[in-house]
Amino acid sequence: MKKYVVFFLFLLAGFSLYSQSFREVRVYVPPIDGIGVIDDMAYFYKQISAEIILQNRVLGRTRSTSDYVVTGRIEPISEATDGVAHGASDENILYVELYNNITAEVVGTQFLTYSGWPDDTTDESLSVIIYNMLAGIPELIESHLGGDEWRNKLIYLNLCFLWVPRVYIGTHQSVNVANVGGEVLVDYHFMRFMALKAGAQITQEWVVPYQTSSETHMDMIIQFPVSVAFVARPGELLMVEPYLGGSLNLSLLGTTIPSVASWHGGITVGIKAGIGIVTFDPRFSMDILESQSTSGNYRRYTIQVGLGYKMGFINKRRR
Repeated sequence: MKKYVVFFLFLLAGFSLYSQSFREVRVYVPPIDGIGVIDDMAYFYKQISAEIILQNRVLGRTRSTSDYVVTGRIEPISEATDGVAHGASDENILYVELYNNITAEVVGTQFLTYSGWPDDTTDESLSVIIYNMLAGIPELIESHLGGDEWRNKLIYLNLCFLWVPRVYIGTHQSVNVANVGGEVLVDYHFMRFMALKAGAQITQEWVVPYQTSSETHMDMIIQFPVSVAFVARPGELLMVEPYLGGSLNLSLLGTTIPSVASWHGGITVGIKAGIGIVTFDPRFSMDILESQSTSGNYRRYTIQVGLGYKMGFINKRRR
């Protein structure tokens, strides 16, 4: 078992280093808004997107999965209400705004004016505006190590290695500390301080609840745990999630009949590492019903310890 733990730790360390080196800031550009000629809106949308790529930034595919948003709005300059001097009747004004998609904080707002169809001068002005705005975005590694967005995702995927000591009580009590397994969990953070966890885990089962060694039973158990967790975010690098729930239990080899349901309680402690979170997850569980084998019935009590890596997806938009 020790070699599997060591391999898993090296895998986590390597993945964290990779994540810190290759994280890209994503900038989303929605269609240009406002009152103006449709051709102008399409033109500026194309130009803003091109300038973002020229500044070595990544265009986000959707607003919800992007770190920053650049918006544009066109108005006839005759209708401008923010102190811009009015010009010719065919003169328009383009407002460009950059804001942080996680905090909704405005990073910068600028504008340019143009008459008729945009020309080379307009393109040069827009290029300067986009350059100045993007210069205010932190460097790639700093942008994802800093801030609080890593622990304010809507969905998380957690892959976990498990050490699963179990106590079996039949005609006498025995303990098996050699059980290991793996778990996949999906967390849905439907509220800022509450989440729903669901997934699947496969673990070894070595039942020795009887007097003679010939009455031992080897099996593989698949469980489908569901939990409700309370989410706390102390400090800058931690996410703590105490949880309570139950699971459905099934035998994969058919050598035992585990209790169909069990309850569990535990706590997941997450530490920021790269673009994800290293998790430490101690858990206690107890069967609701008796388990069965050809030698008789028994009860199981489990102390489970998990070590994993959690990735977040879909930024929460806080307004």
